Amino acid sequence: GWAGEGQGSGGKSRHVCHAAARLEMGSLWEEFNRLGTEMIVTKAGRRMFPTFQVKLSGLDPLADYVLLMDFIPLDDKRYRYAFHSSSWLAAGRADPAAPGRVHFHPDSPAKGAQWMRQIVSFDKLKLTNNLLDDNGHV
Repeated sequence: GWAGEGQGSGGKSRHVCHAAARLEMGSLWEEFNRLGTEMIVTKAGRRMFPTFQVKLSGLDPLADYVLLMDFIPLDDKRYRYAFHSSSWLAAGRADPAAPGRVHFHPDSPAKGAQWMRQIVSFDKLKLTNNLLDDNGHV
């Protein structure tokens, strides 16, 4: 599965230099990737499926951590799904990148021990393509 891991000190705080994240439900994410998409957005609630869940390790159990999620564009293209070929096709240039919005995990801040005790789920995250959204959607 996917893992993000801090290697050595390299200027990183001792509280994060050994932090690692292991993606839960990795096989489902791989299946989505094999089919040509990373996720779907459910119509009801604008929630992402599969839900982004990770198991964290290597945190300082007594330190406070804030977890957040951010999305950044992979490229400058707009895509549409072609049902006849079951694939995504580039459909021109995307809108200029908007200022990033981040989603803070609702349990933030919390001690490292709490984050490592259970799977961390971003199931409350809601997505939008509305640049003027003021409902806290990412």
